[in-house]
Amino acid sequence: MAEGLEYAGQVLIEQLELVTNKGTSIKLDDFLVELNIFEDMFKNYMYGTVVLTDSRNLIDNFNIHGEETLIIRLRTPSFLPKDIISKTFRVFRLSDRVVVPNKINSDTQNYTLHFVSPEFANDVANPLFEPFEDIISNVVSKVFGLIGSDRPFFSEPVANAIKFICPGWSPFRCINWLATKSIPVATTAKNFIFYESNKQFYFRTVEGIFKQAVQTNNYIGKYYIAGADVDIKESELNSDLNREMFIASDVVMLESSDFVKYKSSGYLANRLIFLDLYNKEYESVNYSHTQAYPTQFHSSGSGLTAIPPFGTGSGASPQSNISFYPKNPRLYQTSVDEYFKDNINEKMGGIHGNRMSSMMELNNIKMQITVPGRTDIEVGRMLNFFYPPVQPRDVTDSAEEKVDKLYSGYYLITAIHHKVNKKNHTMTMELTKDSLYVDSESGSR
Repeated sequence: MAEGLEYAGQVLIEQLELVTNKGTSIKLDDFLVELNIFEDMFKNYMYGTVVLTDSRNLIDNFNIHGEETLIIRLRTPSFLPKDIISKTFRVFRLSDRVVVPNKINSDTQNYTLHFVSPEFANDVANPLFEPFEDIISNVVSKVFGLIGSDRPFFSEPVANAIKFICPGWSPFRCINWLATKSIPVATTAKNFIFYESNKQFYFRTVEGIFKQAVQTNNYIGKYYIAGADVDIKESELNSDLNREMFIASDVVMLESSDFVKYKSSGYLANRLIFLDLYNKEYESVNYSHTQAYPTQFHSSGSGLTAIPPFGTGSGASPQSNISFYPKNPRLYQTSVDEYFKDNINEKMGGIHGNRMSSMMELNNIKMQITVPGRTDIEVGRMLNFFYPPVQPRDVTDSAEEKVDKLYSGYYLITAIHHKVNKKNHTMTMELTKDSLYVDSESGSR
């Protein structure tokens, strides 16, 4: 019989296996109560918990104490082999152990195992005390290689080089620092981030994600709120099962426009004061995000068509946020003409303000939704979400009038909580956008 998806959120637990530090394997399928896996674009690693109910005394018989390996392999039925969640984690803690007495049969106990990506465990035990000099993307790849990961790693090209001595930072901390010094090759915004999804590790710009999605139409699909009165085209959802896969529940708007924050935090404008330690001088560099916004790609497309969450007259003073940075011209100089000419200290004027505003922008409009789980979705992907207008409606309303024109549109998935039991998989996703609604078909504002 051919494998098929029977209901939205169905999942196949192809492997859930605990391997002790002595090499003994224990299949946990029969003991599973709930598996939670967390991935987040603003964390360098994945982590989670598995809740077990145990009447066979696994803890004592196999000496389970928090140094085990957990192998997880999940797949949505009918999905391709590449669209699975498959990873080996390190167990680091056992908690919430509760014995449940049973006078008729043997007692049972419930407990939780906490796990984390093995790359994190390797990272914290591997301080770096060594020099690096190269294009930043090459340095990032080299540092990542020191972690000893067997997962794929995508590194977006960086335009500038760097020369520095790592002062005992862990590899993850070193890569996070390099992200703040990187100038992209193919985009404008300096919003590099380093994160792990359920498929691989990434070092990339958020703007690069937006640009790729727009140019390749790489969106997961169109999601709707359960019970909302919106038009769903037959060509988009050709069965009840497909409809259920794209229905969201428990929709919460976590963050919305906050103009006091915009003007006081440095989002709209900020200033960097360069302190030239070599020449005993200083320089003020002002940055205006209202001017830079149209030059960047955003969640709803090109900056020329994207509608910002602030008005065109929303001016702000760069004095609302002032930062200081030491500038060291001719750093690593060996002679009059021999010095490191790609000195990052002298490039921060073109990085600092843009990065500050571009990263703040990801917290302007934020939403949380719960949807049926799918193993092909990872953080860093984009989807189209239709938010209904809360107003009286009648049969004469057009499709355009059945959609909230500000908060519908394209969202970036920044975090996912995968919740899995023996039969169901749900995802609670955190979504963010940095621009307001643009019609997905006409491109009109």
